[in-house]
Amino acid sequence: GQVSEIVIEATGKDVVLFKTSMGRIANLTLRQLGTEKFCCVDIAQGRLEMEECDVTSQSLACVAIHGGADPRLRRNRIHDGKGSGVVVLGHGRGTIEDNEIFGHAGPGVAITERANPTLRRNRIRDGKGSGILVAQAGQGTLEDNEIFGNKSAGVAITNGANPTLRRNRIHD
Repeated sequence: GQVSEIVIEATGKDVVLFKTSMGRIANLTLRQLGTEKFCCVDIAQGRLEMEECDVTSQSLACVAIHGGADPRLRRNRIHDGKGSGVVVLGHGRGTIEDNEIFGHAGPGVAITERANPTLRRNRIRDGKGSGILVAQAGQGTLEDNEIFGNKSAGVAITNGANPTLRRNRIHD
């Protein structure tokens, strides 16, 4: 069926808690509906491939990557989160490419605590915070992204962060 017809929702827990070496999720709508402290997709280890999903959260981040996890997020719609769109922290890595990340209360993407992801060809837009926040010794490679229409900075770099930015379009 259509992505909009295949829905997994949760209240009082993460919709997906990924704690294994490898896996794949594709063509699903994932919704975190609670007000507690949960994420929609919590990637705690390994390599999850998540493709062409529609992801939102009424609690914490839509997607959290940590604990050295190294996922691949491709062609997803990550939107309208009460927190951040994607948070990469605690030595998290990952490749985040060709996604629409928009409409979040916090940063579209936050990279902290020595995390080092690659963000490529994403559209990060229309958030109430920064498009991308890199802080607390966060790193990362940001290439060919379009970052626009956010209420705060397109890219904010603070507290000993050291990302590499190449060919990004940051405007409005």
